[in-house]
Amino acid sequence: MKYIKELELLQRSVPDIFKLTEMQHKEVSYKERNEIVTSSDLFIEKELIKVIKKEFPDDNFHSEEFNKFTELKDRTWIIDPIDGTSNYVHHLDLFVNQIALYDKGEIVLSYVYVPRANKVFHAIKGEGAYLNGERIYTTSSNKPNMLMSLVGISHKTEKDKSYFYHMLDFAYDNNIKVRMLGTLGYELTAVAEGSFIVLYTDVTNFWDIAPGLLLVREAGGIVLNNEGKEYMMGDNHMFCYCDVEIKDRIEFN
Repeated sequence: MKYIKELELLQRSVPDIFKLTEMQHKEVSYKERNEIVTSSDLFIEKELIKVIKKEFPDDNFHSEEFNKFTELKDRTWIIDPIDGTSNYVHHLDLFVNQIALYDKGEIVLSYVYVPRANKVFHAIKGEGAYLNGERIYTTSSNKPNMLMSLVGISHKTEKDKSYFYHMLDFAYDNNIKVRMLGTLGYELTAVAEGSFIVLYTDVTNFWDIAPGLLLVREAGGIVLNNEGKEYMMGDNHMFCYCDVEIKDRIEFN
């Protein structure tokens, strides 16, 4: 199986690196737009890069804290050391450590660790999506008491927020409950695991998107942009659907 060495490296390293952060004093600072960053984010990212470079010295990195302006080329590791840092700081257990590998023009490997729930998600392109070693699939939209995820509605940017209101109206009209958990990585795993029937976001950072994107697709989900075309990283809008039935019920324009 391709990329098994890379996956095994992450399986060995990521939980142990996170455990080390739990024994350290956490310092909190702020980036642009009052975004939170902690000493744990910085430590995890540095340690991950160190471990990966030891095994794959010629690989590249695109990561939230230290390599945010690099391009995806050849083999590039995409790292979000803590996705959901605000939750982490405020003692909410909804956050993940997530990594993806880009190779030959596409995302080929993803790994998402949910420390507080002891969940490990992974996917290798063409090999399916897994939770703690067991194959997972998206759910069916033909069920009662369904959930929808929206990510980014509270981000203060110049982006058009009209799709959020469209999706809220759709949820209200169809008796779908809305959840906003504050971590795109976690919420994408929830689509792959079968918790959400649909997710919409206008977040575009590769480190937020790449790991969960592969998971959802490998779990059988459909991921499109606002034009109804296959979603490509960098598109301004991403819709994830658990099945074709829910996709066909939502109008884009």
